[in-house]
Amino acid sequence: MAIVYDILLVRHGESEANRLGRFAYHSWDPHLTEVGRAQARQLVAQLQHAPIKHLATSPLARARETIQPLADCLGLVPTVLADLAEVNLGAWDGARLSDLERSNNGAFHAWRQDPEANPPPGGESILAVGQRVLGALERYTGSVDPGMTVAATHADCIKGAFLVVTQASGPSARSLLVPNLGQLHLRYHANGHRWALVLGPHYFPPRAE
Repeated sequence: MAIVYDILLVRHGESEANRLGRFAYHSWDPHLTEVGRAQARQLVAQLQHAPIKHLATSPLARARETIQPLADCLGLVPTVLADLAEVNLGAWDGARLSDLERSNNGAFHAWRQDPEANPPPGGESILAVGQRVLGALERYTGSVDPGMTVAATHADCIKGAFLVVTQASGPSARSLLVPNLGQLHLRYHANGHRWALVLGPHYFPPRAE
């Protein structure tokens, strides 16, 4: 009998770091903006009728705050998965993107072109991020019943997972755009330890009474 898990990865709503154009992971843990909180409420409207069995989240505040309104609506407690946290940006953590762009930083511009071959100094490559995210989700599925999980995470985590599942190259990450509340639907076949990409709408209408 096939054992299947559907996982909808959701990028957090707009955070203070997004608004300020800064990288954020170890140096600070910014909260959602008012726009981000409105986006979290939009997620409830989108998914409240979906057949969700489980919720998971990155440990960072912006992800936890994004998933919490959905958790309150469904009466579920999100599981915190450390490996759904933001990409480790190493020496650039906390920096403003505009400052790095103006500094003629060769390493930064190389990273923008190919984040796999040129990870941040002391940081992670995009495929390494995807591998740790999928590894965490595989371990997680071993602890819960089959069904749908909504997991709040970060843009590069979603990009990395997409690249690993589709066996694409690191430079392809620059062609991927994951806006706030952007989503990726994955399906994990536990019997074959295999991931698949699910293409389709992520809107779930109310069920008929």
